[in-house]
Order: sequence, then structure tokens, then C-alpha cells
Amino acid sequence: MPSLLLARWRNSLVKIRCRGRKLHPLAYTNLKALDRLGGRQNARGLRYVIFDLETTGLSLNHDRVVSAAAYRVVDGRIAIGDVFSSLVNPGRDIPSSAVKIHGIMPSMVDDAPSFAEVFEKFIDYLGTDILVGYHVRFDLHFLNVYMRQTHGFAVQNLVLDAQSICRKVCFPPHLRSYAGRLKGNQDLDTVAKHFGIEIQERHTALGDALATAMIFQRILTEIENSGPGRLKNLLAVGRNV
Repeated sequence: MPSLLLARWRNSLVKIRCRGRKLHPLAYTNLKALDRLGGRQNARGLRYVIFDLETTGLSLNHDRVVSAAAYRVVDGRIAIGDVFSSLVNPGRDIPSSAVKIHGIMPSMVDDAPSFAEVFEKFIDYLGTDILVGYHVRFDLHFLNVYMRQTHGFAVQNLVLDAQSICRKVCFPPHLRSYAGRLKGNQDLDTVAKHFGIEIQERHTALGDALATAMIFQRILTEIENSGPGRLKNLLAVGRNV
């Protein structure tokens, strides 16, 4: 299971670099995110945080976060009462092109907490759970900006891309080549429609995170239907980042 081994190897290097440093309690906890994970663990029995961000645009270098949300999945169930959601003051203007997509007006974030305040709370919410997103690399970039600036290293949690896993698990074998050619390479709308999931408040962090959590439930079921349903089976068809 090279992906988990690679994550552990990277984590061990970070731990070596941090040796002797006085770490913030959140950073200390984050360093231990992989300690209790094993490939033979039942995938459904693990804890996941499914998150989504809305931003001022699609540039990793110039755009900023305006909203963050996450749901926790425990034993395959979405913990509806355990939700993270916050607007974020991006410290810059929100272009009208972005407002048309997510509906977040500049006036709505004037009194919102800063990027650093929100992500500090999110890292606390995340704990040592497995992090899941849809096309997760984009959102993970902003989370890692905060982690590196504040704690000196990237997020150490195992990170899974629900989009990547869906392509290999949730479509029947005879449709997988077709699925790879779908608009947006299986965008969230297409996969949600495939499962009969109606996305409430599309292009809001809370709405997209909930839709991704529901899709991830289908992934866990498919993993169980096709084999032992262990973490290593989940990693074998997807990728961690």
C-alpha cells in the first residue's frame, strides 16, 4: 500500500524536523494524525472530515478563501449535528464573477474572522481524522498555506480525493472510460446526479461539503460491496495527496 507508506514516510521526516521545537498543541496533535491508521482497518469504521472552500477565484497564487465548511462522517454516517461552517474575510475585494457563483457579497464578510482565525478553528475541528474533498488539491492548497505559515509544515492528515475514487469505484466498468470524458472530468453536479443526490445550495461551502459527504457514503458502500472494505482497498482505487 504505497500511498499510506509514503504518507508515513513524509510524516516521519516532518517529525524529525520538528524534534526539539516547542509546538502549539494543535500542531502536536496534527503530527500524530497517521499514528493510529493501518491498511487493514475497516474503512467504514474510520472517521472522516469532508470539507469544501469557496474562494475569490481559481488562482492559487492570487485568490483567497471567503467561506469554509465541513461535515464529519463517523461509522459511515454523516454527523449532521457536528458541522464546521464559517465565512472568511479574504482581506481583498471579491470579484463580481465570484459573487455570481457563490453569492457571497463583500458586505457579508466585512465582520467575518480572518483566514488565520478560521483555519485555526478548522484544524482543531479536523483533529486526526482523514480529510476528504472533491477535487481536493485546490482546497488543500489553502489549508496548507495556513499550516506552513503558522506551524511550519503541511497538513499531516491522510487526504483523499473523492473525485478520483468515484471514477474508479462508483461507475460500472463498462462506463468508466465514458465517465472519464464527462464534462469537468466528473464534476460534482454530474456525480451527484448519477447517485440521485440533489445538491442543496450548490456552490456554497456547506452545500458542496454535504453533497461530497453523501457521495463519500456511496464510495464506502461500493468498497464494501467489492471486497473486504478496508482502508487499503479504499486507497488502492483512489489516491491520497
